[in-house]
Amino acid sequence: MSSHPVMTLTPIVGTFPFTTKQIALPPGTKVILGSTEVTATRQSVRIPTATNGWFPPESTEDTSIPSVTPLPLSPSHAQVWSDGGKVHIRDLDSAFGTFVNGTRISKDALLKTGDTIRLGTRIPRNEKTPAYITDFHLVPVVAKVSLTGASS
Repeated sequence: MSSHPVMTLTPIVGTFPFTTKQIALPPGTKVILGSTEVTATRQSVRIPTATNGWFPPESTEDTSIPSVTPLPLSPSHAQVWSDGGKVHIRDLDSAFGTFVNGTRISKDALLKTGDTIRLGTRIPRNEKTPAYITDFHLVPVVAKVSLTGASS
């Protein structure tokens, strides 16, 4: 058993697709939730894994176009950390907001098991949306929160 909280983020219906994440939150560690950034040479500067806060890009319908990250998700969208065994989340001035249980947060919020977090809002498709952008690229990251090792 870990001596610090672990936050599990499980994708729910309507989310940009991602693999369930288990993110350790040792004291003094702040974890960024955000998109990967790709350089001009298409090298990712952030490597997404199941144990960090980076969400990987998805392929587009046009194979000549590189993978695209979820458009509502900022590179540094939100931050999570534990303090005194409690887990907190903060929006990092993201363009499309951070939501806990459907409410946009504007200051630090406490997370508990069963909460739903949403990173961003759905972007409507319009005549200027490139054809290679799939509907998945226009939806936010939405996850059910489960905490182990945290106080309630």
